Amino acid sequence: MQAVLEETLSILNKESVKVTCAGRTDSGVHALGQVVHFDMYWPHGLRSLRRALQANLPPSIGVFDVASVSDDFDARKSALWRKYVYFIWKGESRLPHLNKYIWWNKNAWDMEKARSFLTMIEGCHDFGAFCRKADRPSNTRRTIIEAGMETDGFAVKVTITGRSFLTNMVRIIIGTMDQIAMGRKSLSDVGRLLEEGSREDAGLTAPAKGLFLWQVQYDPLPWNSTEYIATARNFIF
Repeated sequence: MQAVLEETLSILNKESVKVTCAGRTDSGVHALGQVVHFDMYWPHGLRSLRRALQANLPPSIGVFDVASVSDDFDARKSALWRKYVYFIWKGESRLPHLNKYIWWNKNAWDMEKARSFLTMIEGCHDFGAFCRKADRPSNTRRTIIEAGMETDGFAVKVTITGRSFLTNMVRIIIGTMDQIAMGRKSLSDVGRLLEEGSREDAGLTAPAKGLFLWQVQYDPLPWNSTEYIATARNFIF
């Protein structure tokens, strides 16, 4: 997404434009609430820029809003928190058109164990066990502000909000929750995982397709309207 957006902006700007994204998304992960910032010359107004971007970008990228920001605004560093949502389908069969956006997981789950696990990861912990080994930084402590789960029939929606995340962190959390909910890992293991566990101790990395970068929060918000994003969020499930 970043490379395509930079190429399109550079064409409109008639010179190179670099963008900074609020959150990193792995290949196959969806970004419903992605925010980017960039510098460019455009004397035709913000609505005109949004229309020009939408006309030149591929259908896989949508531009909800364009706003002017101060010079010290940084899409990544200025964010107060990021919210990720992961969708899981627990039925014996599933609607094929949802396949690109859910993890079809037919394992028998203890939902209360899954919820207890999500409660346990809230707060500031060492999430080194929940990071891809090749991208593990020196400081792996992160703060999860809120983690919870909603169910609606066979649909499971997991929401995880934090200030920042490690590489693959949310997907490994989901993969570990799967092991906990199946009884293959114990809730008593979670404390060790959050302080001294290695990547091998946590669960598998859940498929990318079920994950959405859902929302990035700023204060103040750089834009006025959230109508497009709110409508899109309500439409998914």
